[in-house]
Formats: sequence, structure tokens, C-alpha cells
Amino acid sequence: MLEIEPGAQVVESRCDHCEQPMTRVTAFVNKAGDAYAVYYASCYHHDGHEAWIDAVFSPTWGEGADDHFTFGCRVGPVEGQTEPAASLVPAAQAWGESAVFGRKLSRDEALSHPMLGEFWELVDHVLTRDTVVSAHVYGQGARFAGTSENPRSQGSA
Repeated sequence: MLEIEPGAQVVESRCDHCEQPMTRVTAFVNKAGDAYAVYYASCYHHDGHEAWIDAVFSPTWGEGADDHFTFGCRVGPVEGQTEPAASLVPAAQAWGESAVFGRKLSRDEALSHPMLGEFWELVDHVLTRDTVVSAHVYGQGARFAGTSENPRSQGSA
């Protein structure tokens, strides 16, 4: 069972590219009580409401261990869809080089990685349990391609 640790860091700022307001959430995730992952969810207003989620995993989380690897995805509007969709992207694109991220997986590397299923499980957990990210992607006023507003905020599934 996944659990987001209390005390997530939430930072409000402006997008470096478009100057629109954005929110970034950084939080640790435990699995069965043990350290499991850390995620960075960057919530933007580019083409509607979108979130870019980078998740760092480590087999050991040992001090100074060089075993980190990072997946990345974009969740948001997709042409012709009335609900947000998630797509793999190169990991941690918004971040410079840092040992925290370890090996930043490309989309192709992520597609063949043995932990891809666990990454998607983590993304689902963030989208449903992180109140800041969930409200941004699915909340009142969220827009998707082809609609003026999120169908969920109108009471439909």
C-alpha cells in the first residue's frame, strides 16, 4: 500500500516559459511503511490544466547510494479526449543535473523498464491522494481539449 508522507512541500511560482502561475508539490511516498519514492508534481496552465510528474525510485535509499532512477509523465488535455490522459515523457526535464534524480529515463527507456507498472501505480496514487495535484487536474475550472470545463466538475463521470 502506498502512502504519501505528511508535510509535502508546496511552492507557488511562475512558469519559466510563459510566466503563468504554477504550483510544484514535492513529497515522499512510502510503500508498506518503507521509503519508496519521491515525486515532483509541477502543475501548469499551458493548454488547460496539466501536471508534469517526475518520480524518483531507489532500491536502497542508502546514504550516498548511486542507484536512483527517475520516470516522468505529463497528465493533461489531449486532442480529442474529454478526460485528461497520461503520457510518458523524458524524466525531470525541468531540472538540471542532480544526484537526486540519478538516471533520468528517456521515454523509450521507461517503456521497457521493469518498474513501469509501479510508476503508473504511483502516478494514479498522486492523482487521487495528493489534494493539490488532484484539484489542479480534476477540480473546478479544469479544462480539457474539446470542452469548456472538466466534465467531472459538472457532475458527470
